[in-house]
Amino acid sequence: MLMLFVVGCSQKFYGPSGAPGAQGVSGVAGPAGSMGPAGPQGPAGQQGVAGVQGPAGPAGIQGPAGLPWTTFKDILFDSNNATIRTNEMVKVSEIADYAKQNPSVNVGLDGHTDPFGTDGYNQGLSERRVGVIRDALIQAGVAASRIHSGAFGESRPKCNDNTRECWQRDRRVEVLISSDVARK
Repeated sequence: MLMLFVVGCSQKFYGPSGAPGAQGVSGVAGPAGSMGPAGPQGPAGQQGVAGVQGPAGPAGIQGPAGLPWTTFKDILFDSNNATIRTNEMVKVSEIADYAKQNPSVNVGLDGHTDPFGTDGYNQGLSERRVGVIRDALIQAGVAASRIHSGAFGESRPKCNDNTRECWQRDRRVEVLISSDVARK
């Protein structure tokens, strides 16, 4: 008897390709991931350009003329001091007498200092000097409503020499007078 052996090959044969199949159903989306770290800050931008200035507004009405003031007397003070000197009290009395005899007169008091000390200290000192003269005039019978005051510290020197005599003239209350008649 004869036996026949058939030996097979490991090669596979496929048939012709068919039409593609239908797309499958999508699944549910997964959870969102966490944010990553922030990046470094960028450089600052350049400063912008200023805009054009707008037009000026209309001029206001002119105010009434101020009182014309005339220097009457200077009352001098010691350095760093707001106490009226005994010899300067005579001037205070003369000012008070003049004001009482001339009821239309207003009295102006401008306080000043020498250049020593800070601006703030000198401003305060000139205010104190004006205050003591004002109080003395009121005590002598001059109505407070007739007394006007300003304090300028070292900003308005009487002289600009760097001498003791000059600095003494700067340590003063300048007394000015003005007539109320000039306002009418």
